[in-house]
Amino acid sequence: MPGLALIAALLLGVGACAHLTAGSPAAGRVVVSSTSVSTSSRAAATTIPTIPVVTRTVTAAPTTAPTLDFATIYKNEQSGVIRIETVSCTDSGVGTGFLLSPTLIATVDHVVADSAVVSLINGTQRTTGTVIGSDPSTDLALVRADQPIDGYQFHFSTGAANVGDPVAAIGFPIGGPITLTHGDISGLDRQITVNGRARTGLLETDTPLNPGNSGGPLLASDGSVVGLVDALATNANGIGFAIPAGQASAADRQWAATPTAQAPASCQNPLGPSQQPSIVPAPPPGSVSSAQLGGIVATFNLYFGGIDSGDYAAAYSALAPDQQSPGGEPGFEKGLHTSYDSNINIIGARIVDATTVDVDLTFNSLQTAANGPDGDTCDNWTLVFRMVQQDDGTWRMDGAQPYNGSTHTSC
Repeated sequence: MPGLALIAALLLGVGACAHLTAGSPAAGRVVVSSTSVSTSSRAAATTIPTIPVVTRTVTAAPTTAPTLDFATIYKNEQSGVIRIETVSCTDSGVGTGFLLSPTLIATVDHVVADSAVVSLINGTQRTTGTVIGSDPSTDLALVRADQPIDGYQFHFSTGAANVGDPVAAIGFPIGGPITLTHGDISGLDRQITVNGRARTGLLETDTPLNPGNSGGPLLASDGSVVGLVDALATNANGIGFAIPAGQASAADRQWAATPTAQAPASCQNPLGPSQQPSIVPAPPPGSVSSAQLGGIVATFNLYFGGIDSGDYAAAYSALAPDQQSPGGEPGFEKGLHTSYDSNINIIGARIVDATTVDVDLTFNSLQTAANGPDGDTCDNWTLVFRMVQQDDGTWRMDGAQPYNGSTHTSC
């Protein structure tokens, strides 16, 4: 898009892909709704080179003599729990995964299904990933990170789970900060129905779970993974389900040994997690007034919020007339339709004249490689936006320039 071609854009919350939801019991089974999709609806796959198997197994310590308390386990292991945000054709949002190696992340399929972009966040580290194995019938998936991620590497338990065993879940409930909850295993070998598909052999737990916990580790008292958090019975209190470690370990070993990269999902308007951009203006520098900054912030919210929510007409209206391309809104949308922006912050502003202000802005963008600069799927941007006040008092974006000689770095 003319004048703003440097920008690859995308807003945050928990979308339905990360929701742990369930319906009412039927015929003695718990009926669970989910966003899992059939293999026929997924993008075409291509074979990629073999990745060495890196998962490890240990025998779980007897539950009568736990080796660690959960506070210690959280302190030691939370660095390996990964926040997963997706730009998706169907349901997008926030889910959880965990490291098996610096580049392999275990999660559940419905967190990453139909994704155009998979974003992996661990504290200040951020990169994107590729799904290299998935099975909607078991709701398991394995993601390969585009860049190595530092953090604790989990191992699966080989010990038998028992009713009454204490367990804990680490994840990002409701798309919020990383959180630990704990409870017990309350049942074994449970069968549920998810979108008409029978799932068997699941662990039942009374550990408090919420949307956003999907794909996170369910931990035994020795710190090993006994299951992957998967579903929640919404018509009951304290009934959640996890995929047993044995199922997950076998699948992840197979996918690590024979990975198959899944191409990004292709759709007209993939969307990121629903949110309002987090615009945090700096204190008014110099002669830039609070009123001016307030109007400028409103325009940035219109622009980034429109792109992230798929309201491209609103985003397009934030551009000054000379920045609106001859192709109009369709051309604007084409370049940004896979984008999602977050961590948007004003770091400086300067008066140019009575109706013009230059604003320094940082943000993170996710997009498919086809829409990213130099084929990037994740970039950290710092740009100088020229903002021009219109006759009606509103502010419009009149181009973007590099900040101190640079525009972006890849995540």
